[in-house]
Amino acid sequence: MQTVHPGVLGVDGDSAYGRAYLVEFGRMRDGSSHADHALYHDRYRRTPAGWRFIERSYEIRYLDTTALTGAPPEPGLTVPLPAGQG
Repeated sequence: MQTVHPGVLGVDGDSAYGRAYLVEFGRMRDGSSHADHALYHDRYRRTPAGWRFIERSYEIRYLDTTALTGAPPEPGLTVPLPAGQG
């Protein structure tokens, strides 16, 4: 699972740069686990067809490869929230 969160964006004419924050975790087919916090560092260029990526780099800032102990919830499982939260 990967979630991407907004970061920063800067525009200078027909060039721009951006940064986005990611959180990922998963159990791989070989049984290994992976959890990380990372950044995308992007550069963009305006073209006649619109903005296009010209470069993307991926920087892992935190990595945990210990076994994930959780599991998907049972189908139909709901968790009640305390009164006033939801």
